[in-house]
Formats: sequence, C-alpha cells, structure tokens
Amino acid sequence: MGMHDKAYRQLFANHEVVMELLSVLFRFLWDRPVQIRNLYRAAEGHVSRRADRSRLADLVWVAEVEGRYVVVVLEFTRTVEQDMLGRMMEYMALAWRSVRRELLSRGVPAVPLVVGVVIYNGEERWTAAEWIGERWRGPSIGYVRIDVWHDPLERWADCPLISYAFRLQREQDAERVVELLRELAAHLRAHGLAHLEPSFAYFAGAVVLGGELTEEELSAMSKIEEVNTRLEQLKERCRQQGFEEGRERGFEEGRQQGFEEGREQGLKEGRVQGLAEGQRSALLAVLEARFAPLPQWARERVEQAGSEELNAWIRRAATAESLERVFQDD
Repeated sequence: MGMHDKAYRQLFANHEVVMELLSVLFRFLWDRPVQIRNLYRAAEGHVSRRADRSRLADLVWVAEVEGRYVVVVLEFTRTVEQDMLGRMMEYMALAWRSVRRELLSRGVPAVPLVVGVVIYNGEERWTAAEWIGERWRGPSIGYVRIDVWHDPLERWADCPLISYAFRLQREQDAERVVELLRELAAHLRAHGLAHLEPSFAYFAGAVVLGGELTEEELSAMSKIEEVNTRLEQLKERCRQQGFEEGRERGFEEGRQQGFEEGREQGLKEGRVQGLAEGQRSALLAVLEARFAPLPQWARERVEQAGSEELNAWIRRAATAESLERVFQDD
C-alpha cells in the first residue's frame, strides 16, 4: 500500500470521519436520510489467504441502519485497477461472512447487507468496471466509487472532515494549503475533535509533502502545525534553490556578456592600436628620409603620440622646412 493510500486508510479508521461518509453514502443508497446506529469497526480477519500478505487489510465497518446491519468494505487506491470489481466482490464476500459469524457468536441471527466503497485518489480518470449488469439503487452486485479528484466537492458540503481532506488532496496552491491546514486545526479544536489531529497530520503530510517525508517522519507527526512548518521549510528551500540556480545562470550569462563585450572592446582597441603602429612606421620613414639622423627626442615623441597627432605630423613631414617644424604646435 502506497503512502497516499495508507494516509486515507489511517484517516478513515476514525469513527467521526466514517460517520460523515456513511451519512452521504446511505442517503444515496436508500434515496433518503437514514439513522445510523451502533457504528463499529470490524476485526481485520477477512482478507483472503490467496491475497498478497504484504498488503494491509481493507477497512471494514459495521453499522445498524433501521434495524438491519450493514457491512461497509472500504478500499483505497491511487491507480486505476481493471480487476477492482473482482477483488471487491471477494473482499465483500469475505467481510460479510466474517461479520455474519461475529453476529451469530453474539446471538444476533441477522443477515447483514454488504456495501463496497472504493475511494480513488488518483488524477487519471477511472475506467474500470464497477457493476455487474445494470446499476440500480440500493445494495447491489458491485461497488460505489468515490473519486477524490473528479467528484464535485459540493457533495461533501455537510461533511467538513471529508471536505477538508479532499480539498487538501486537490489544492495546488501552497499558500491556500497553509490556510486550509490552519482552518482544519481550528475546526478540530472548536468541535472537540483534537484527538483526530494526528490522523490529519499524517494525512496532510502524505498528500501535501509526498516524498519529502519518510514514513518515520510522517508517523511522528501529531500536530497539523508541524505540516505547515515543513511546508514552509520546503517553500524556502525551493526559493533558495531557485535563487541559486538563477544566480548561477545570471553569473554565466553575465560572464558570457562580459566576454562578448571584452572581445568587442579588444577588437576595437586592436584596430586603433594597429592603425597607430602603421602611422608611426610611415612617419618615421618620412622623417628619416628628410632629416636623418633622427635625434632620440624625435623618436620618443613619435612613440608617445596618438593616432590623431601622428596623422597631423605625417601631413607636415612632407613639406616642413625643419624637424622642429614637424612637431611644432599650431
């Protein structure tokens, strides 16, 4: 059983949560509100010997409804399982026989009804068969599917515990998740349901934080606020990771931009320097032809001059009457 399915199993192991579920389920099956009495959880001894022994047993609850006992088999899955109908028929038969035997041991000669419920918490649309033959109201050959992601939340408007659970599963905005968790914690405290907080903390940690927590960390959670704390830590870690990635990307882009700018500047400076070197060579050639030998001070003036000065001196060198006149300021 995966982390999500286990979280649902732990949540629906609570009497108050199951009472909300059955109030909606039985109203649908009986087509009217019914009174639920003597709700209790059956012993976990109904799983077939052929079943995978590593798999946790389904939850089985028993309720008395208008003088009849009803066995409710709850199955949780995150994946679409095409053989679910066959499995549920087997589980329902085994659960019915187990509860029937338990009732007879207490001197209750009742023949219970049995209802199978699959709570599907995956995002993919459900495509597996649910009923043999046509579907009709009331207990039948098949199971009732509750689709956490796709069923309208309005169906659970009168069931705050289930509504909070399904909304947490479906909510994608982290800030809204924080608000929902705070609302849920306040609701539990206000209605004397603080004993449910560990189950909801486990559930919220599993469906909200997913692989961020180990099984040991989830099991150690007892307060909903702990989930909020871990969620804030996750948000900060993601923000910091995003900052570091952005910083590294910006550094690389800046380095590349600097390289391009430096390359462009180098080319520009190289062109200017190359031009000046050519002007010096040309000027020295003219000066040596007309005023040789050149004194050291003339060579130093040529070496220290820029392109603009060199260009002016080249024009003068061709006609100047003396070397001094070449370098004379206008």
